Amino acid sequence: MGYIRSMAGPEPESELLSQIERGEASGQILEFAARGLVPLPPWEMARAIATILSRTESALAPIAEESFKDLPAEALKDAVLSRGVMPGQLDAIARRTHERAVLEPLIRHKAVADETLAWLAERVEPHLQDVIVTNQVRLLAAPVIVEKLFENPHLSSDIKRRADEFLEEFFLKKEREAGTLEEAAEEAPAPEPVAASPVEDAEKADDPTKSLFARIATMNVVQKIRLAWRGNKEERLFLVRDSNRLVSTAVLKSPKTREADVETIANMKSVSEDVLRAIALRREWMRKYSIMAAIVKNPRSPIDATLALVLRLNHGDQKKLSQDRNVPEALRATARREVSRREV
Repeated sequence: MGYIRSMAGPEPESELLSQIERGEASGQILEFAARGLVPLPPWEMARAIATILSRTESALAPIAEESFKDLPAEALKDAVLSRGVMPGQLDAIARRTHERAVLEPLIRHKAVADETLAWLAERVEPHLQDVIVTNQVRLLAAPVIVEKLFENPHLSSDIKRRADEFLEEFFLKKEREAGTLEEAAEEAPAPEPVAASPVEDAEKADDPTKSLFARIATMNVVQKIRLAWRGNKEERLFLVRDSNRLVSTAVLKSPKTREADVETIANMKSVSEDVLRAIALRREWMRKYSIMAAIVKNPRSPIDATLALVLRLNHGDQKKLSQDRNVPEALRATARREVSRREV
């Protein structure tokens, strides 16, 4: 078969590749394919091997793993760009290559699964992080991708800022608009009440008995964000401890969150570093001494956000901090120096 290269990718696959992908190939052909020994052009060979790797139960997977290592990046890229490539094949390729030329078109591919993008988001380098965060339509449909981006140990400050802006723009903006509509609806004349059936009455009576934990456990990320933005104090203080950064930081952005709530959160030992850092970065909150002091004293606060704040503590709090073994040694040492300086 000729090897046609075009903007649309290589030519349609051969019948042999189609048989492998449909699961109709014989065991012998599959073994030859796993070893890279079937007569296929490079991009088809890449899809054939990726097909075997996507079938986790396949006994040929270890052989295919070794064959995959010998595939050139150009073949992988052409496989990604080929017509008819399947999500499972894209996932198999994504998890086994670090080649930017392969991963960039793969991340942009319409057929790539959300789970694959989430896996990549937690691992890829800044250039590819940019490709992920630019696809805002996909991020809106699958917030877990943004969540995993924040867990990437190599997340660049620029991408982190843009991910935060995405949260503000696409999630919280909608909640603001929804809240405005709700306020308008509340001001409108109430409709005539309709008599509820005995069954409906029973269901309503059961709702208050359902625990907050049980209700939130059934919610997806978008529903939690909505509740973090518009919920009552109890709901917001519960959600600020959520492991999903989009949810916990939405509580801080909620117009219902007051300084008293922020002070409560700043004292919590069960919130993430991201939440405490976000509080420390809000100047209006740091102007209130009790919030600032709580952030410094919280053992979970990131030291890069608290070290400079030690200098703003009063003498008594600095003295207590200098002896507090729950905070990092750097904070205690800074507090000790300040205490000594003031007592000279």
